[in-house]
This record gives sequence, structure tokens and C-alpha cells, in this order.
Amino acid sequence: MKKYIVLWGLLFPSLFVCFAQVSINTQNSQGIFYIDAAADNTTTSVNRFKNDVVVDEAGSLILGQSTQPTVGKAKLDITSDTPYGAFKMVDGGEGDGMVLLGDASGYAKWGMLKGSGGYKLRVTAPTGAMASQTAYTLSLSSGLNYIPISVAGSYIIMIRMTATYRVTSGTGGRASGYFIVYKNTINASTLGEDSTENYFAGISGQKFTVYTFLKVLNASAGDKLYLVIKPQTANNQWTLDTALTTVFFYRV
Repeated sequence: MKKYIVLWGLLFPSLFVCFAQVSINTQNSQGIFYIDAAADNTTTSVNRFKNDVVVDEAGSLILGQSTQPTVGKAKLDITSDTPYGAFKMVDGGEGDGMVLLGDASGYAKWGMLKGSGGYKLRVTAPTGAMASQTAYTLSLSSGLNYIPISVAGSYIIMIRMTATYRVTSGTGGRASGYFIVYKNTINASTLGEDSTENYFAGISGQKFTVYTFLKVLNASAGDKLYLVIKPQTANNQWTLDTALTTVFFYRV
């Protein structure tokens, strides 16, 4: 008779807990996770710590400290010697003078405070002669042909336009033109969200200047506001002086 012997082995695993710091480009770590981007911490350069990235034992992220990084009081600690050099966020609402706005959950976006003074944009196009009874959408120094709305609310737009007036036939005299703001879609058969018709007594070949205000009520975040100029009187044309034509934008 054959006998079989079965041996049971019990494996008792051992649990090892390791405590370590991770450093890149340096052997002298200053935190739980440390990057010496330029590998220059062993030099005497006064800027040797400015290119470092540190996560400390408090879980703080420290960037660009000019001295040897220390435990941060803030979860994100950024130091920069350059104006506008510490932080950049591009979300479509950025612009000169915009501020960082937060919601109830702590999420942030660029926007405009109500009554904060707004901001200005230069007009970059059209640059050629604008024919009478033809609508022209303005292009702006933001690189867009519209103003993006990042915060729901009501807005006022002031346009300061300087242009050369020219009569193409007839004797000229009093002329007029429309300034129109459209929301999201340009429909030339309507006068948009708001419009004004301005009149002036022009001299052919000479410049004239017009100030006008347009309003947009109850705009929603994500809306786009298109600004349109339409010379109205027959047989005349306008050529914008883009250096002297400016758009001022306010939240009210």
C-alpha cells in the first residue's frame, strides 16, 4: 500500500514600513519630495533655491523660495521676483484688470467685480474703408472678435470711435451710423441686444469722433458679445483710426 505524506506550510509574511524622502537632481532633500531643477544647490549662487520644487511634511507645495525652503503655512506657496510671474491661469475670462473670483465651493475663475471699473480693449479691425449700409464686426486687442462673459450679470459698453469720413458721391453733409451689440449670434436684420444711431456733420476727407454707450442686461456666463458698426447714410464710407478707437467694458 502506498502512503502519501502531505506537508502544509504556512507562510507568515513580514510587513516592512519604509520612511524615505525623494529628491531629484540633489542629494540634500529639503522635504518629502524635492526637485532641484537646475541641479545648482551645491553652488554659491544666490538664486540656487529659486528653481526648486518642494513638498514638505505638512503636505504643502512650495515653489521658487529665494532662501532654503522651509515648512509652508499655506498649501500652495509661490514666490516670484517677476511681476505677473508667480501664477498664470487661462480659462477664457482672463483680461487686463480682471480679478480671480470664487464660488461657494471654492472653485475660481477670472471675472469682473460689479462696479470695479472694468477694462479697456483696443480695436484692431476693420482697417479698410467701411461702406455705407454694411455691418462690420470689430476685432479686439484680446485677439477675439467678441467680448467673453465669465460672470453672469449686466454690462455697459462704451465705444470711443475715431474715423475718417468720406463722401463717395453727392455733396455729403449730415451723416449717421449704427453701433450695435449682439449676444452670441449676429443677426444683421435686427438691432441686437442694444443699439444707438449717431448723427454728425462730416467733412469729406476729415476725421470725426463719436462716443456711444450700449447695454446688455442679464448676460449669462459663457455668452459672447459682438460689437458691430454700420455706417448708415448712403454714399459715404468710414475708415477707422484703430489707434484712437477704444472699447471700455463695465459690469454694473
